[in-house]
Amino acid sequence: MTKTTRHICALAPLPGGVPDQIEIMHLGALRFAPADIRNAAGLHLVPDQAEAVISASFEMAAGGVLPIDFDHRSLSAQGTANSRAAGWITAMHVDGDRVMASVEWTSEGRRAIEDKSYRFISPVFKTLRSNGSVVLIEGAGLVNNPALPEIRQIASKDEHMDPIEEIAGLLGLSAKEPDKLTARIEALVGTETQMASIAKAAGVSGDDAVTQVCARLKVPSADPAKYVPLSQFTDLQTQFASLQKEVSGDKAEAALERAREAGKLTPAMEDWATQLASKDLGEFEAWAASAPAVIDLKGGRKLAGKNPPVKTDALDETERQVASVMGISEDAFLKTRNATVKEV
Repeated sequence: MTKTTRHICALAPLPGGVPDQIEIMHLGALRFAPADIRNAAGLHLVPDQAEAVISASFEMAAGGVLPIDFDHRSLSAQGTANSRAAGWITAMHVDGDRVMASVEWTSEGRRAIEDKSYRFISPVFKTLRSNGSVVLIEGAGLVNNPALPEIRQIASKDEHMDPIEEIAGLLGLSAKEPDKLTARIEALVGTETQMASIAKAAGVSGDDAVTQVCARLKVPSADPAKYVPLSQFTDLQTQFASLQKEVSGDKAEAALERAREAGKLTPAMEDWATQLASKDLGEFEAWAASAPAVIDLKGGRKLAGKNPPVKTDALDETERQVASVMGISEDAFLKTRNATVKEV
């Protein structure tokens, strides 16, 4: 898993007086104090991710506030320095190309600024070693020389970040919303699997597999006016699946109603028939076509609540087969059938 690195730098002197709003970080490339020999070219806070970084920072903060200490003493080994607070960052927001912080100063911190014992604010933040992007703002310190050797040593300390938090940060999500995180990862994995299948079917490989497939299909480069984002495509897939399910449900209900009209469903068969029609409409329709009508003789009605077909003076095909098996004439069978119906 990619490691993170903690950094400390000075942005600018504190403004006159004791401000309740201070600049804590720039968007884009981060600027270090001129005296700091470290190369900051690779460090940056992506503007589009600034709000997500702010949210993640407060979610990770103890008590929902970020500390401002003196000379970054709270970063020293526990018990080796007085890590009392100079103030507490209660909120942050993006203002143009800056991240501004709302601060509640302690009485000691306020006095230190008023008598100019401290003049600089030095933010503490973590970046991914893989690309230098800021993932967390941990707080700040009141300092006078952010390029001191001991501060550089602290700034160079590598720390492991919780893998889940790092993954969430890379995806622009919160680690405290595991359902959203899981759904996003599953969507990415699904897309990757589909692309791998397409590449395999096309017989291409390599990092430019997609380009090769597009070339074979003579597909031009993606034009924003002609293609939609993956999120919109996924939404359309969901809507289409829902529509298909609705249409299938209507067809199944229509087939069930036809079976009821034909008197082929008993109340005991309703659950079974509904499940079969929903799962395999063709199978249900095949059953309905061959199933005999079921008649309630006592009520003179079909069990589905419909009147039975009118009996004629002639036997139907099924009745003729039954008479033949029983070894009686059709006339005798007809006479017995009609007498039974009248008695009931």
